[in-house]
Amino acid sequence: MRRRGAIALAAAAALGLTACGGPTEEEQSSELEWDAETRQYVIEEDIASGKVPLKVWFEEEYLAEAVIAAFKEEFKDEYPDMKVEYELVGKHDAVDKMALAGEAGTGADVFMTFYNEIPNAIDDGTAAPLGEYTGVLNERISEAFTSVVTAEDQMHAVPVTTESLALMYNTTLLEELTGSPEPAATWEEIQALAAEYNDPGANRWTIRMSTMEIYRAYPILSAMGWQVYPDSNVDAPGFDDPALTAALDYYAGLRDIYNVPSADSTWEVIEEGFAKGETPYVITGPWSFSLFDTGAAENGFEYGVTTLPGVAGGETPGAFAGMHVAAVSGYSEYPAAARVFANFMASDAGAAAVYASSGQIPALNQDLLSGIEGIADDPHVAGIVAQSANAELIPQVPEYFWEVGDAMVVDVWDDLSDSAAAQEKAVTTYDELHGL
Repeated sequence: MRRRGAIALAAAAALGLTACGGPTEEEQSSELEWDAETRQYVIEEDIASGKVPLKVWFEEEYLAEAVIAAFKEEFKDEYPDMKVEYELVGKHDAVDKMALAGEAGTGADVFMTFYNEIPNAIDDGTAAPLGEYTGVLNERISEAFTSVVTAEDQMHAVPVTTESLALMYNTTLLEELTGSPEPAATWEEIQALAAEYNDPGANRWTIRMSTMEIYRAYPILSAMGWQVYPDSNVDAPGFDDPALTAALDYYAGLRDIYNVPSADSTWEVIEEGFAKGETPYVITGPWSFSLFDTGAAENGFEYGVTTLPGVAGGETPGAFAGMHVAAVSGYSEYPAAARVFANFMASDAGAAAVYASSGQIPALNQDLLSGIEGIADDPHVAGIVAQSANAELIPQVPEYFWEVGDAMVVDVWDDLSDSAAAQEKAVTTYDELHGL
């Protein structure tokens, strides 16, 4: 929790920006009518009457259709003539595209993006403050999620879904091998099973995981006490921390349990091996549930999801979290309707539509999550939620952080250099790129 707090502060600091492209906050919200009884903004007449459609950007068609249908159903009595149109725009592209389209008058009223894109969206005026909905959403969503999209006490995006890596385990196979379906809690326990179960010649491994990205390696490094961006300062990623040397040594020592070059640890190899029922453990995220559900049914096994393994005597492993958000365009001519739609995505009905159509986990508090149809009965979701409690929402770091970090863990995993040399290279390369 200490590490997650530091990351959240970094993101919050990054949000302390002044919009330079779109309307000011006062212009965006001063004339909106708030209904205190329903806790909703009153939608503009042109949208309410269906004269003009509300425009939204989604990345996935099935999600757009499900959310829009649920939105219209929710407001069918109050606004029966309201129309909503969508366009498919990738979340990675939405902020840049909105900066151009918004000013040209061709953008959407609401768009989906990633939370770490919000600082740029605030800076160029494309993400408007949510006004009265800030208080509503703070009651429904944890501060860990809301803080990273908040600037000057105003949320500028609605947290919609969250995801995190977790440990997934084949309960059927584990019971055959160990006599118990319970998963390992530490890497040492996994190493002990690997000593008996691994067969490199048959490509049989106790655990499969990607070893070519710092994103995937971080839970192990953090369990050994390394903290990324410890001072919430983009100038200091922590690559020079002595704790990282020991953490990289430990990471390199895990090569014995999955003796595969990093370039061969592709997601196809990792996921398909587990789906076939041949691998006791895999580290991945909720995006793999569909494949694993199919594999479990076809190959006659059951699987569970739990928190990531720790290190004996180490710290609680953290994982970088992801979060998808809905933002109101600062250029929208219908800011009330846009805010109503964005807020809806974090309502009970909106979250239910998101989960039912995509399987993505709504970014709601645990007590509200349990009321979403299907989630309470889904044991796999519970494991992701449990790990999310230890997850870290990374700040808007430079793209070269990932390049430098990936090279460091690959150098260590593939024995291209020792930990100290890989760490020194990371420090030098990051400083060089940061100085450009």
